[in-house]
Amino acid sequence: MDSHQHDKVFIRTFAGVLGFLVAFTIVISIIARAISAEVDHEEGAAARLESRIKPVGGVFTDEKALLAAAPAPVARAALSGADVVAKVCGACHGTGLLNAPKIGDKSAWTPRGNLAQLTASAIKGKGQMPPRGGDPELTDDEIKAAIQQMLK
Repeated sequence: MDSHQHDKVFIRTFAGVLGFLVAFTIVISIIARAISAEVDHEEGAAARLESRIKPVGGVFTDEKALLAAAPAPVARAALSGADVVAKVCGACHGTGLLNAPKIGDKSAWTPRGNLAQLTASAIKGKGQMPPRGGDPELTDDEIKAAIQQMLK
């Protein structure tokens, strides 16, 4: 008989908790609808909604459309060979990182070719070095000046 009474108490408690949760959910739902209705009636709600759901980007499969959408390149003054070495090349070539020939070590640079070959290699990228040393804005002349600077 004791277990039968225990089951009745459990069912009453469970039903009470479940009833409370259902009532709580209904109250929260009513409050949310009231708040939502107030926000939707404000002026400019449609404009704010449009600005929030507009696409953040686009996909261009046509090269002409991509060029039209791209921002205009920013003109900058040409960098000297020393500036390029300090900005881009020095990190690896200053320390010999990843077996890069060190700045000023002529014996390490000589087997790699002449100035034209080194410039072409730097533009294209070689081994662990990315094309143009990782800075796509560098011009061919700036790369050539940097190589001449490192060979000194």
